[in-house]
Amino acid sequence: MKYLRHDLDNELLLMKEYKLDPNELLVIKVILLAQDGEYEYLQRYAEILNGKLRLLLEVLQSKGVILKSYKLPQEGQQFVPNDVQFNQNFLKKYYRSAFEMGQELFCTYPQSTVVNGVLYNLRSVSKRFDSLEQAFQKYAKSISNKPEIHQQVIDDIKWGIENQYGGFTTLDRFIIDRGFEFLHQFRLGEGTNVNLEATQLI
Repeated sequence: MKYLRHDLDNELLLMKEYKLDPNELLVIKVILLAQDGEYEYLQRYAEILNGKLRLLLEVLQSKGVILKSYKLPQEGQQFVPNDVQFNQNFLKKYYRSAFEMGQELFCTYPQSTVVNGVLYNLRSVSKRFDSLEQAFQKYAKSISNKPEIHQQVIDDIKWGIENQYGGFTTLDRFIIDRGFEFLHQFRLGEGTNVNLEATQLI
């Protein structure tokens, strides 16, 4: 519940600061999801908007949420969500709860492991992200910013540590490759190809 309250509080603050109405906030959410590969919500919402998507994009650009450098699609032109350029300051505020969840993920994830006598740092994110903040944002997007999924991930990691689960990779790969999904399947008895004897968590 604490993340749900945090998200609601954060969204109300954003709506007040950027003078957003509920429709504008929702279109931001579905575009961000589409940029992470989940296009269904954008398609469904676009049908509801019935041709008003461009107008909302124009409004968001005037309010400083979308950069002026982004070229709005012309009438009849295909809308490409990945082309939308969001104001980075806005995104940092939008993903405020992402940092909180990401920090818990980082602190819960096993710190290191020994493979064939060699010590490896598992909390590394530098190969795929420029910063922890970027990694945390990607993690939040990969779980659709849902607190209930995050709690399941944390519970599964704790279970994996307690049971010497041998599939922990570096944290950046765990996020990018959605390793939390395989871990959950393994916990449910649906994953059978992990060699638990190969690694030793420390």
